[in-house]
Amino acid sequence: MTTDNKQRFSNRVENYTKYRPSYPAEYIDYLVAEVGLIPGSVVADIGAGTGILSRLLAPRVKTVLAVEPNTGMRLAAAEFCRDTANIVIVDGSAEATGLADSSLDFITAGQAFHWFDIEESRKEFRRILKPGGRVALVWNTRDITTPFGREYESLVKQTCVEYLGSGGGSSETLAYRVFFKNGEYDYRVFSNDRRIDLETLIGYSLSTSYAPVKGDAAFPGFVENLMALYDRYADDGGLLLSTATHSYVGKI
Repeated sequence: MTTDNKQRFSNRVENYTKYRPSYPAEYIDYLVAEVGLIPGSVVADIGAGTGILSRLLAPRVKTVLAVEPNTGMRLAAAEFCRDTANIVIVDGSAEATGLADSSLDFITAGQAFHWFDIEESRKEFRRILKPGGRVALVWNTRDITTPFGREYESLVKQTCVEYLGSGGGSSETLAYRVFFKNGEYDYRVFSNDRRIDLETLIGYSLSTSYAPVKGDAAFPGFVENLMALYDRYADDGGLLLSTATHSYVGKI
């Protein structure tokens, strides 16, 4: 992960903390029932951000090492996870975690793998995982086939020049085939829809790495267009944001 990528979310921490989606209970249950997380497991959550995934994992395992290179994100994670005694906040990156050799049963990465240097992180993960340990990569991605999803996707593409795809995920499998041992991994999809209000739509949108920030020429128009989209598609219960959780699990 380059220095620029490590600092990419520095001015988005507050929105990230408040408005990013969590992961469905079914996904965590899958990690326990089929991937093999147990109460004695030691897990490193790489690119932990504000600790969303780390806190979900903590009740199911012995220790979660929340590894995050961005200072603002680490501070937010420490606050978010302050009442969870078995989460340890670590200053490190996917390519240089600072963790001990063969010390982990599992590695997770939520909304983060696309920032990693594949070869360097692969080498580092092999070093810190115990023999047979597995890596779980996961993303929340928006459904861009719904009427709202199509318009939102169009707006983001028109406004955000660094936009990479719906929520950071990708249907391109080459990176996963290169990363996982023998190109083999278990791929699962879990529903993660949520109903949101206007504040959450704007906050979520501004939390992304590619969104304009205050002071950018595109910022006012982006927010105004989000408000117009919300007005078109929301009902009395708010706006349904159709989202799926995509999981990739394998050995490296």
